[in-house]
Amino acid sequence: MNSEFRFSIKKTDTLRNQIYQDIKDAVIGGQLKPGQRLREQDLSNDMGVSRGPIREAILLLEREGLLVTQTHRETTVAQVEKEEVDGLLNPLRLLLESFCIQKIISLLSDEHFSDLDNILNDLIDACKNQDLGKVVKKDLQFHEYLVSLTEEPYLISLWSGVSSRIVFHFMNNSQIHQQNDFSLFISEHVQLLNAIKTKDWSNIEPVLRKHIY
Repeated sequence: MNSEFRFSIKKTDTLRNQIYQDIKDAVIGGQLKPGQRLREQDLSNDMGVSRGPIREAILLLEREGLLVTQTHRETTVAQVEKEEVDGLLNPLRLLLESFCIQKIISLLSDEHFSDLDNILNDLIDACKNQDLGKVVKKDLQFHEYLVSLTEEPYLISLWSGVSSRIVFHFMNNSQIHQQNDFSLFISEHVQLLNAIKTKDWSNIEPVLRKHIY
């Protein structure tokens, strides 16, 4: 890789998942830039693992649209244009999250709301500390938690691919790195959670739509 960024050596038995998550975090977090080439051998050397689990992780990330491998060419980090986000990805995300929330809304319990409160508190702390990497992770975790409650792997996979590309575009094109005030970002999540706690879709829908767009 033409980069100073290096991955840590893997030592446990969940290699594919670790490699998948580490590369995904590096792409979304901006350590790996759009168009940057990834060589399996370089990744193998960095992580201290064989190329097999690396190849499997790359395939998963290709399905999510974060990496691109063309026939007989090297793997590169994908590029996501604003037109795709506005015209396709945001509408898909709204459709998916709306469907999932309506599917689980009657099943939400105090325990679920407690989990969401904890994630939101972590998100707020990350915002106060201006830890952008953690802000992104906690934002994704908040929404992924709701989607995961459907216990539908297909929905979770769809949502993951769509949301990953949105966040990837956001991280590479937003000026949030230069901002010191996350108050609006926090407020939107607080409003969304409060709306979800009513378990009334008519309250949730406009807040969710505003938050995504």
